[in-house]
Amino acid sequence: MNEARAAATLSLFAVGILAGVVVHAFVDKGPADNPYPTLPKVDEPRAAHDVVAAIAADDAQALSRLIDSTMLNDLDMALQPITDVRSTKFVGAVDSEGRLLSAYVVTGKTTEGIDFVVGFVLRVANDQVVGVN
Repeated sequence: MNEARAAATLSLFAVGILAGVVVHAFVDKGPADNPYPTLPKVDEPRAAHDVVAAIAADDAQALSRLIDSTMLNDLDMALQPITDVRSTKFVGAVDSEGRLLSAYVVTGKTTEGIDFVVGFVLRVANDQVVGVN
C-alpha cells in the first residue's frame, strides 16, 4: 500500500510539472518590446576621429587646437586612471537630435603600470566636438 501511495505522489508531482510547463508555454509572452526608440547609426564624425587620433599619438598641441580647455579637463577625467594610451578603438556613432554621439574605447596603463580600459563618448555638432561624456 505504501508503494502505491508513493507512486501516486510521484505521478501527481510529474503531472503537475508537465501541466505547468504546458501552461507556461501558452501563457508566456516573451520579453517586452523595448520602449525606447533606437538611434540611427552614422559613420565616425571627422572631428571626433581627429581628437581620438591626437590622443592615440599623444599629440597635446593638436588636441589643444581641436578642443577647448574645459573639454580637455572633461577628457582627462574620462580617461582616468589611464596615463599612457596604448590603443584607441571606435565603437560606434549615432545621431541624436542633430548631435552626433561617437563612442570610443581606450586601453592603456596607469601610473602604477596596470593595464586599464576606459570608454568615453564625444558629442559632435556642426563638425566640432562640443562635449565629452
